[in-house]
Amino acid sequence: MDPQHEPIDDSEAVYRRIHRNHYQAALAIPVQRAAFRPNANDTTGLSIFRERFVKPEETLGNVDPARRNDYYVARLAVRDLRQLNLSVIPEPNPSGPPGHAVIPELSWSAYQANRQSLALIQIELTKLASAAIVHAAS
Repeated sequence: MDPQHEPIDDSEAVYRRIHRNHYQAALAIPVQRAAFRPNANDTTGLSIFRERFVKPEETLGNVDPARRNDYYVARLAVRDLRQLNLSVIPEPNPSGPPGHAVIPELSWSAYQANRQSLALIQIELTKLASAAIVHAAS
């Protein structure tokens, strides 16, 4: 089995790319909820990358080089995600950086159906991400 398809363990960490538009350095919680809001392309879940396969800056590998400096990268513990009742499912993408995975509870359709209940989870995610920025936009 390709290691990227192996189940994700609680002891792992994942990275989430955060666009500079969703980061306000002057705030107590700089990462904004929009950083964890899925869009119509997130059909299977919100994209993340497994730390065991990439370094933070490598998560930007499929981003236009002219825009890579527009992103922060946050490190999230899988254990913390699961405590928020979120799943982390491997979903390798041959055209993107290695270690791609998704949070299916934050798919576009799930978000459309449960915006209110997911708002509290998004707030918790912003707190976790704000405390663990491992790559800063320049």
